[in-house]
Amino acid sequence: MKRCAILMSAVTLVLAGCASPQQPKSNRSLAQEDEIYIPRDLDDCFARLEEILQPEDVEMMKSGTEDDMIQYHFGLGMWMRNNWGLWGDSRLARWFNAQGIQHPDDMSGIILDSFWRHLNEKPIHLKEQIEHYQDYWKEQETTQAGPGTPPQSVESPEP
Repeated sequence: MKRCAILMSAVTLVLAGCASPQQPKSNRSLAQEDEIYIPRDLDDCFARLEEILQPEDVEMMKSGTEDDMIQYHFGLGMWMRNNWGLWGDSRLARWFNAQGIQHPDDMSGIILDSFWRHLNEKPIHLKEQIEHYQDYWKEQETTQAGPGTPPQSVESPEP
């Protein structure tokens, strides 16, 4: 019985976290570019987020800290990754690719942190954010290769 109560408490906490204001006001779950507007770049993301989010949610983001934006990673962040085509070849994904960002989680992280900075009239420092993620992936590549092993190039050798 005690285990059941603990399990029910855990489930309640998880569900409460999922119900937090992290989804846009639209409940549509569309991923095709012709059915949902996909921003062109970071500034366009800001405009779109201000349009689709509830004003009280925008105010909550603004009044929190930049570190608090992580709480939106699995709600709003997942919505952006899925609906803005960040897992595919949408124009926003291509824009991020051109900036040197390849992973959709990194893209949504940059959008969320930059949105907080935008709301609070702070410098975006996009170049530094990009370098942070690129450094992370370089470290992962080195760690996976093992100590003393140089990172493998993704380019194929010349014949």
